[in-house]
Parts: sequence; C-alpha cells; structure tokens
Amino acid sequence: MTPHETPTDEVRDVASLHSLGLLDPDEAQRFEVHLNACPVCKSELRVCGEVLAEVALSTPQVRPHPRVKEELLRRTQAPSVAPAALVRAGEGEWQATPFPGVEIKQLFLDPATHSVTSLVRMRPGAVYPPHRHAGFEHCYVIEGDVQSSDHRLFAGDYEVNAPNSDHLPITTTHGCLLLLTYNQRDRLLA
Repeated sequence: MTPHETPTDEVRDVASLHSLGLLDPDEAQRFEVHLNACPVCKSELRVCGEVLAEVALSTPQVRPHPRVKEELLRRTQAPSVAPAALVRAGEGEWQATPFPGVEIKQLFLDPATHSVTSLVRMRPGAVYPPHRHAGFEHCYVIEGDVQSSDHRLFAGDYEVNAPNSDHLPITTTHGCLLLLTYNQRDRLLA
C-alpha cells in the first residue's frame, strides 16, 4: 500500500475496524506495516482511539447482574494444564503429497487463523513447487538440507517468510525433515 495524501472513507473504515480489533490477523498486520509509511492512516488511527476513549468514558456505569460476573470469571479462569494438542513421536500418519518424494504429517491446525504446523519429509532430489504465502511461514530444519532460491539451510537452521511473499521451488540434495508452520490458504504458483 502506498501512503495516502488525504483521509478517505476506506482509510477511516480500516482505521476504525483496526482500533476495535475487528480486522482479521492478516489485514491487521498489513495495516500495521502500512502505518509506518503513512502519516494519514496513523493520524486516523489516533483519532479513532480518542473517539473510543471518549465513548468508554461517557458511558454511564451500570452494576451488572451477578450471573454476568460469574460467567465472565468462569470464562477468564486459567485453562486446564492439558495442552491444546499433544502428538507423540509415533502418532499420526505420513501423507503423500502430489509432489514426488514429499510427504507431510500434520501436527496441528488452528481453524481460527488457518495456521498449520506439520512435519515435512523430502527425499533426495525432491522438489516442492513455487507458492505464495498467505501468512507467515516458519521453517526449522530438523535433518538434512533444503535449497530455497538463493540459499541453503541445514539442520538447526530456521527461516521465516512473510505473508504475501512468493517462494521459488524448494529442493533438497540429501533429503530433509522440516518442522513447518504455514497458512492453510497458501497458493501454488505453478
């Protein structure tokens, strides 16, 4: 997004939604990056924050029904100590992908953000096609090597790719095992 010269209805709408926390995570992140380069949007966001503060301060205080307090406390109590997901080493199944020599074992899917955490196993010489990231992609190399455009990663290396970035084909010489967190809405480019 290029910086704006004057506030528009769209700028006001996005700033309002952002100040209320109603933008989806990807839109919010894009807007926050844009704020660094756009004084107009930054000013509109400040105005929205001031208006929200005025609304909050002008609202008369009302004593809620005791059941409202009980329900609020119930919902905000610490969650159980059990993890949201627990996958043991021998659990789950490796699934073939449409790409020869590339298999995946899904570990977790967050339906709210479309974020997926998986193990990806590539045999020597396997190729994963070019794709566009819908969200952040986190890649940790557990074993082997992986070639990504202009650089090679080895066991212990970690890389993050930004939303809306394109990834050229990914290859491996000796094979690899990756821990990958990506967005379910990523798109293949080939």
